[in-house]
Amino acid sequence: MQIVVQNLLSNAIKYTNEGGRVRVRTYREDGAAVLEVEDTGIGMEPEAAKELFEPFRQASEGIGRKYEGSGVGLAVTQKATEEMDGDIEVDTEKGDGSRFVVRLPRAESAADAEA
Repeated sequence: MQIVVQNLLSNAIKYTNEGGRVRVRTYREDGAAVLEVEDTGIGMEPEAAKELFEPFRQASEGIGRKYEGSGVGLAVTQKATEEMDGDIEVDTEKGDGSRFVVRLPRAESAADAEA
């Protein structure tokens, strides 16, 4: 979970200009634990978001790229989420920021297991 939170927050901060906003929410929905990280950053074309979870891919690529990074953070985040039997999705629009939503199954408590 630490990997997921660290990578999503790091990206949100990196791609949000000074004066922008990064919001983190957690809640329960349909028996799942949900983590949302939303920013008012640069966002990206929705078509580019389909490739974000592939290793070494970034929304801005090539020699003129403005933001540093290896391009593996979101691939690692997706893998970590899947290892916890969860899923991750992104909603983004160029110039309007991004919202990443992670859904994880709720762990059974001892009381739930006995019922």
